[in-house]
Amino acid sequence: MVNLGTNLPGGAAGGGNHPSGRRLTWFEAIATSPRPAVVDHAAGGDRVELSGRVLANWAAKTANLLDVEGHGPGSTILVDLPLGWKSLALLLGAARAGVQVRFASVSSSAPAASGPVDVVVSGTPGAWSEHPADLWAVSPGTLKASAAVDEELPSHALDYAAEVQMQADQCHLPLPGRSLPSLIEAWEDLASPPPAERAPGQRSEQQSEPHTVDAGASLPRWSHRERGLVVAAAGGRLDRGTALAVVETWERGHPVVLVPERDTDLRGPSARLVDAERLGSPSR
Repeated sequence: MVNLGTNLPGGAAGGGNHPSGRRLTWFEAIATSPRPAVVDHAAGGDRVELSGRVLANWAAKTANLLDVEGHGPGSTILVDLPLGWKSLALLLGAARAGVQVRFASVSSSAPAASGPVDVVVSGTPGAWSEHPADLWAVSPGTLKASAAVDEELPSHALDYAAEVQMQADQCHLPLPGRSLPSLIEAWEDLASPPPAERAPGQRSEQQSEPHTVDAGASLPRWSHRERGLVVAAAGGRLDRGTALAVVETWERGHPVVLVPERDTDLRGPSARLVDAERLGSPSR
């Protein structure tokens, strides 16, 4: 994948070059790459690969959908999603649109504690049906599964997978004048609800600690390799720390590989899957 470089306020980037000789912006650098940016082995048993070009296409469509729905710079969206290729495409689209993002700390975090947000994007939309913000429903897995279309889908929820495909492939909104990592660094995790507010049997998740999944468990959520990032998707949530690790990997020109495990101390089939992606040895 093309090295994405650093986006500068003036619109120049330290990645590749446009045929005109100007430096590419971070978004253009992603969009010009035919090499893998995301490989998801946790998508319902399927291997889903998105090149930089396809990932940027999904992100452009997402940014356009946000714009059509009236959300842009100054808007805040709450992301309540598990780890998956759709959530990674959506986070890049949110960055492209210039919106502020909050991440739900656990699945179905207490809606009352979300603070003022304009959109809730969730894989469990029924938990947010009473929230006053716009509601987007996102399903896991491939597009063979409709976007969270189940018996509990609130009637006012927007079906992300269906609506985003109707948007234009190119985004002509002004590009935020900051690097991709600096945009993510300005986002935030929603504080974990007190134990009494969690659903029965629901465990807390330790946010802001980049290599843990559950508080006290010390399970490595991701692992840097010489030529990529391995992310354990099972039971994991998309949070600020994971999002930052992902975009920093893209900036280095490397892919992100999602595996169907709870941690990156891989065994058996998943270890072979990672070996097949040729990411090299763990770097740290």
